[in-house]
Amino acid sequence: MILVAIALAGPSSAAAQRRAAPGGGSGAGLWYSVGVAPGWARVTCDICAGRRKTGLSAFLGVGGSTGRAVRIGAELAGWRERDGGVTQTLLSFGGAAYWYPNVQRGLYLRGGAALVMHRVNDGTDVVTSSGIGPQLGVGYEYLVSRGWRLAPFAHYSVGVFAGDVKFNGGQAASGATVSFLQVGAALTRR
Repeated sequence: MILVAIALAGPSSAAAQRRAAPGGGSGAGLWYSVGVAPGWARVTCDICAGRRKTGLSAFLGVGGSTGRAVRIGAELAGWRERDGGVTQTLLSFGGAAYWYPNVQRGLYLRGGAALVMHRVNDGTDVVTSSGIGPQLGVGYEYLVSRGWRLAPFAHYSVGVFAGDVKFNGGQAASGATVSFLQVGAALTRR
């Protein structure tokens, strides 16, 4: 991923770095973002089936920019899937940094950490799983109007540390991994 970023960033001069980012402005300041995407969630453990289910997902993000090349913020993502009488939900809450290898282009690489929580409810029993781990992503922003950007993206979060599975509130398994993938589009204001 780093080699791809370096290749896409291309050579840059001090003059190119002084130019304004597409759409004008210095890039510093508050930003917020919303996105809707198909999402896939999966829980793996000693007693888990480990199937990846597809459902509708969305996310919200807010933060600040340190300049044109880096922005940081807090994000909340949610996912839901219903199959028969079983409803699955997932929440991911974390912090992420977005790095733009070349400020003249819209490509960004995303990295951070998240708490990922999964819940399955069939109306009688409830199974919950959670874990803490990294979140990664890549996207490309297109300027659609002054300050607004549309970005197709792929984001992945995985809770691998401190993971556990609970059945109706009691410990059922340890060592759970909760993963979440989103591939969609986001609208960002900055």
